[in-house]
Amino acid sequence: MPMLEIRKIKCFELNAFYEEVKNNPILPISMKRILSYQNNPKRNETLPVLYLGYIGNNLVTYRSVLQDQFQTQSDEKVSCVWLSGSWTAINFRKKGYSRILLDEISKDYKGYIMNSNYGSHSFSLFSKRTDLVNYRFLEGYRFYYRFSLAEILPSKSTFFKKIRPFLKGTDQIGNLIFDSRFIFYSKKKIADIEIAKFDQELANFISNHNKNSLFKRNTEDFQWIFDFPWVIQSAKDGGFDKKYYFTTSAKRFQKKAFVLRKNNEIKGFLLYSIKNEQMNVHYIFCDSQRESADFSQFIWTIIRSEKISSLVMTDKRLIDWMQKKGGYIFSKTWNKGYFAGKELLKSFPEIQNNDIYMGDGDTIFT
Repeated sequence: MPMLEIRKIKCFELNAFYEEVKNNPILPISMKRILSYQNNPKRNETLPVLYLGYIGNNLVTYRSVLQDQFQTQSDEKVSCVWLSGSWTAINFRKKGYSRILLDEISKDYKGYIMNSNYGSHSFSLFSKRTDLVNYRFLEGYRFYYRFSLAEILPSKSTFFKKIRPFLKGTDQIGNLIFDSRFIFYSKKKIADIEIAKFDQELANFISNHNKNSLFKRNTEDFQWIFDFPWVIQSAKDGGFDKKYYFTTSAKRFQKKAFVLRKNNEIKGFLLYSIKNEQMNVHYIFCDSQRESADFSQFIWTIIRSEKISSLVMTDKRLIDWMQKKGGYIFSKTWNKGYFAGKELLKSFPEIQNNDIYMGDGDTIFT
């Protein structure tokens, strides 16, 4: 097997690296992600964020990582990293090159690594490693409110790819019939819910509600996430999409945050994203079941007004409300597994008991 030459790029080196490779046939990072990395409030300038593997002058594999911090029960801030983006050229797959880069990441970050957004091949790779543990699953539900066969089935087999135009037509007919039930639906505004301002008042509210959260996301993190997205709402990025193998644009991509205010006090916070026709609820903090019901009703209005095809959420109160409300075509359980470095779990065993939210890691960016 040819020897792999490894190159590592730190945050402050990303701009110069991008200028060097921007005209190459393969781009291992987008400018959107570079800006996000450089403005990450949890960044660590001393460690790499991009790992590249070359054979000769040819880039054959790369991995990017997202730097983060979690907070222990004693309020110690501990740096870690999320695996976020892996690519290997077709002719060089199943030769161990991606694993070599993962070995380097584990070594550089002393095993303080995490991962959640992975496919079946990556799951197999991680499960075989002695330095990683599949330590938990985040459980939730996926609700389907409109027909979307053309989006779901083509990824399952080449047959469905070939008949995608037929599936798209089926979706249009099905949704025309299904949506007719809501022809007189009014976009009713839910009282007391307003667009969130990432100010000190909201920061104080979130701090009082995320005490058992592992990453304790707050207004500084959320402002960064909103200001420096990895994906934007626009047409395809032209030739760039052929050079960079991860999504940078979508027909519809929105992140929105709201607060629920009563008697001039914040009683709830909600952050969700919409990508094309899918809605994900990333964070919700609220005082009581009553506020949770208000947010559930608010989400319901969005599903109808924005013609959402599928909704994913992990908060049990929201799930219970949606199940009682009905109106969906189909629903099923949804879960996301989390790997963590064995050394990380050994040093901080309380990680296994802390709350994880759907938006933790890189999911909220994609």
